[in-house]
Amino acid sequence: MYRLMRAHLLIAGTLSILSNLLLLAPTIYLLQVYDRVLPSRSMETLFMLMAFVAIALAMQFIVDVARSRVLSDLARQVGDLLDRMILKEQIAVNAGHSPTPSVASPGDAGTLRGFLAGSGVLALFDSPWLIVYLIVIGLFHWLLALIATLSAMVLVGIALYGDWRTRSAIESYVRQQRAEDMRLHGYLRNAEVIVAMGMIENVANAWDARKHEHVTAQQRVVNNGALYREVTKGVRQGVQVIMMAAGAWLVISDHATAGAMIATTILLGKALAPIEQLIGSWKQLGELRDAWHRLDRLLCLPEDEEKVELPRPTGMLEVEHVSYAVPMREPSARGSGRVLLRGVNFSIEAGQTLIVTGPSASGKSTLLRIIAGLLRPQAGVARLDGADVSQWSRSAFGQHLGYVPQDVELMSGTIAENIARCERPLPLDSGAIVDAARRAGIHEMILDQPQGYETEVGEGGQFLSGGQRQRIALARALFGNPSLLLLDEPNASLDAEGEAALVRVLQQIKSAGVTVVAVTHRPSLLALADQILALRDGHIEYFGPPPAAESAANSDTPIRDDLPARRPSPRGVLPVQPPTIEQMMGSGS
Repeated sequence: MYRLMRAHLLIAGTLSILSNLLLLAPTIYLLQVYDRVLPSRSMETLFMLMAFVAIALAMQFIVDVARSRVLSDLARQVGDLLDRMILKEQIAVNAGHSPTPSVASPGDAGTLRGFLAGSGVLALFDSPWLIVYLIVIGLFHWLLALIATLSAMVLVGIALYGDWRTRSAIESYVRQQRAEDMRLHGYLRNAEVIVAMGMIENVANAWDARKHEHVTAQQRVVNNGALYREVTKGVRQGVQVIMMAAGAWLVISDHATAGAMIATTILLGKALAPIEQLIGSWKQLGELRDAWHRLDRLLCLPEDEEKVELPRPTGMLEVEHVSYAVPMREPSARGSGRVLLRGVNFSIEAGQTLIVTGPSASGKSTLLRIIAGLLRPQAGVARLDGADVSQWSRSAFGQHLGYVPQDVELMSGTIAENIARCERPLPLDSGAIVDAARRAGIHEMILDQPQGYETEVGEGGQFLSGGQRQRIALARALFGNPSLLLLDEPNASLDAEGEAALVRVLQQIKSAGVTVVAVTHRPSLLALADQILALRDGHIEYFGPPPAAESAANSDTPIRDDLPARRPSPRGVLPVQPPTIEQMMGSGS
């Protein structure tokens, strides 16, 4: 991106040189009219000067338009690039459930885009020409140059003082604005609960109280900006009066001509205009500076490496001594946060079905996220066909993976777009969509919808029931014939009929040789299990065949010695028999 900006800014800088050189044409025209045309009363000279300045003004118009187009194109390209990077980074942060907020926001990209396409960047290009204009004024008389230099120093001093006074206010205002935007999104996500439980007034009152602080900070920034803008305007007008008076005195004293007096006064106004414009847009510059720090950190993040494309996996899954703890919110805080998994170690063959169960907060969903590559464990590794899941590129790994999260939310759009993992205007594979729906057993259910596959699901799937969302999410997971299917409570929102349909679907998937890892609290899926993994407090309590099948063979069969045994009980006694289904399921969901 820096190369892109450097190329465009180099072109814009070159055009700025031409624009500011052409800006001297009206000054030269006035000087010649007063000093040559009026004394000589020569109309031919006047017409020639008019033709000269007309050509110069036309060229300046073309140059200024070209410069604006170059900067506008830069704003568009940089904005598009940053929007894409910010979207990917925010999705990655939210998918990993990180307590650390994303580095940058779409508002930061919008701030940079608005600055590059606005007048503020033009003022930055034109402000260095103040020195050139002061030198030109000095060619007429040193006194005029002294007045112009002092006035420029006063305006620069006002600008620096204004920056010092408003910087903290702008940073506070921007920080509060970002926090309120995040809180508003939280309100919208929980709108149903807020309305149902009569929390609207409380939410609105709390919002007003915080908004008052936010608006106060914003008003302080606006008032300070207006104050310095008016002070700058008054100083510039006063300087022009002084400049005109000094020029008149020089004319009376025969040290300068009337043309020099008028030309230098106008030239000084053009020289000071960029500084006044920068002070007028100080709020935007402050927001840009704050946004640029975050965007720069975003650009410093490591890029996705191009990885060797691995062959399609068969589905053999190995989890080797995986431990995971929630990262601390503050990097300087001691410790590693709350531990969710402790040395989890198991493996299943390709095509097997593993049912993961256990009480709430035992680490089941965290284990699925680690297998899916959404979380990186602090210790251990999850492997698919012998390869660490982090060795796959995210897009390639996703093609071989089906994932249904515990809290299912569909993307806004149609049922077809959700199943296809794709949105229009990108092309959709109709055959693969229908095939995934048939495999999930919802083809007929979709046809019963008002517009079939083109039925809109609404924000997050709000137009559908919880069971319908869950079954569509299963079809989305089956799209593309994945080798590994991860299901987190896939029957949580299903009725008896839907759960029976889910069992039939999983039986077909099992017969097709797809590896399935399903988290559940319901015993209905245990009949499909080749292996059962019971977790408690992040430890493996049991791993092996379903207890009923094992007990039928030999009720005294101990837990396999090559796998972690049940966590020691408070009395320090290890179990010699697999726990019952009720014990593995835990007391609650």
